[in-house]
Amino acid sequence: MDRTGVVIEELGQFSKVKLLRHTACGNCGACQVGDDSKDVHLMAKNSVNAHIGDMVEVSMNTDSVLSAAFIMYVIPLVALFAGLGIGHVLFKTLVNGELYSGIFGLAVMVLAFVVIKMNDKHFMKSDKYTAQILKIIQTENDTIVPLQ
Repeated sequence: MDRTGVVIEELGQFSKVKLLRHTACGNCGACQVGDDSKDVHLMAKNSVNAHIGDMVEVSMNTDSVLSAAFIMYVIPLVALFAGLGIGHVLFKTLVNGELYSGIFGLAVMVLAFVVIKMNDKHFMKSDKYTAQILKIIQTENDTIVPLQ
């Protein structure tokens, strides 16, 4: 997955990059990126020494994107259903057992998100889950001269 973006913040060896939208993303709305007020930001390892305002090419392996999506979406969903099932077994004899079961399932899902967030630094150290800035396309000080 290669995308183009602009560096908006420098954070040591990482930079926050505001991704530019593809023309195909314009009106889809599936991820609400079609709304101009919603920008997509990405943390990327800055090994090319890009600075704020530089337009850069960012890359992340497709398998890594799918693995990260699995960690962020599927694991909490499984935790929710496991919590609902365990909650059903634990609270079935109570008057409001379904309510307590639902609350327990949500609590287990939130716990899964907390565990993922606590391991965020581990994921950032791994190049597998970290986007890389491949090259600087245009520096902030460059001027674009239109072709005639």
